[in-house]
Amino acid sequence: MTGRTPTGAGPWPYVLWALTRAWLLACVFKVVTVPGPDVTVDVSVIYRSWYETLLTGTYPLDDVTWQYPPGAASAILSPALLPFLEYATAFFVLVLLCDALVLGLLLYAGRWPGTRAAGAWVWIAGVPLLGPTVYARYDLMVTAVAVAALLAGVRRPRALGALAACGALLKG
Repeated sequence: MTGRTPTGAGPWPYVLWALTRAWLLACVFKVVTVPGPDVTVDVSVIYRSWYETLLTGTYPLDDVTWQYPPGAASAILSPALLPFLEYATAFFVLVLLCDALVLGLLLYAGRWPGTRAAGAWVWIAGVPLLGPTVYARYDLMVTAVAVAALLAGVRRPRALGALAACGALLKG
């Protein structure tokens, strides 16, 4: 191993990812204000309300805004993995971790023979273009499962099927 990054671009993919994600976190934590509606309310109010209901062992049956498959409950309940953080903070941290996972998967795939790291560069640049909404929804968690499924499918079709099924249960 040469010590170079998978893209051969030195530390730049990591630096740019960190800078753009710091900006996204600054937006969802309201350090930076962007024009438009406050999208973080969905996490701090709606998702939090669903979380409380799901903890009782039932789905939010009387809430017309709950229009998700059963697996979505795992994304809504995931902040319980970080009980020392407030719900919205834990949610944003977990979305950041899923974002980092996708970057890592794309950089890893960019090292395969005959491939390039273009996907990682598109990820680094494209996600921030969606603005803070990307961190204020659970879609990035589902995307991490989808990317893992697609990359697993190259060598392990069964893993592709299992991960695709998990993704469908989360968002399908």
